[in-house]
Amino acid sequence: MPRGGPWDESEVERTLEAYFAMLRLELTGQQFSKVDFYRPVSSEIGRSESAVEYKFSNISAVLAEMGSVFVDGFKPLANVQGLLREKVEDRFSQEPEIRQLMIRLAQTEPRDSVARLGDPVSIPRDLVPPSTDTRGQRVGVAVDFNALEARNRQRGLAGELLVVERERRVLDHLGRGDLAERVSHVSVDEGDGLGYDVRSFTPQGRERFLEVKTTVRSLRQPFYVSANEVEFSVEAADRFSLVRIFHLDRTPGFYEMPGSLRATAELRPDSYVAWPRSSKAG
Repeated sequence: MPRGGPWDESEVERTLEAYFAMLRLELTGQQFSKVDFYRPVSSEIGRSESAVEYKFSNISAVLAEMGSVFVDGFKPLANVQGLLREKVEDRFSQEPEIRQLMIRLAQTEPRDSVARLGDPVSIPRDLVPPSTDTRGQRVGVAVDFNALEARNRQRGLAGELLVVERERRVLDHLGRGDLAERVSHVSVDEGDGLGYDVRSFTPQGRERFLEVKTTVRSLRQPFYVSANEVEFSVEAADRFSLVRIFHLDRTPGFYEMPGSLRATAELRPDSYVAWPRSSKAG
């Protein structure tokens, strides 16, 4: 008979052991079956398989709050047990190999690829990171994978080139070769700071401003946006779209978030630009 009630320390640690084994396999590019991990844990600790799967998703939630990579197959879910959060942070601090694998993954330059972007996928309704129930708590960040990946200029450039190619291909297919020739990679041609990366067009000739965010991880991995990008998305909401490319190192996919990022994304402040205040003369 499966157990109920709060999870004890031994149950949490056994679940963490299995989760981090999956994470290590995923970070090293090895295939695995989720059932081969949650079923043995369920049998050993006397919890239902669905309860173990849910706990795995809670672990993903804590890792997401920490800015780290989480197992693709277990989307972050809220209502995280306090003991679990503490144990995840402890376990992560004891896994230098995992941290190094995350850093390596974030910093590796993209492989040459002939991949093309197909049609956009729908945005899952459960993409918001589940940290709203932990505001006010401090969560240690040992490896901010999303920040490291955001600074990987070659990866970002690879994603932008995929978008440029797709925009030109789609416009040409629609009989607007004249517009396809005018699609511009502005982040390269004119420099960063405009608030978007690619200038394209609708088939009717209306300008589109596309900001591209790229990851080698799944579509559930969050991303960084600048204040400038957010404000531009507000100013040009009817022509702006954020293009999120995922699985860059496999078969890339993408989804679009058209309109103001203040409306389409949950934005959480990460940092501020600060100047020291001048002391008043006595």
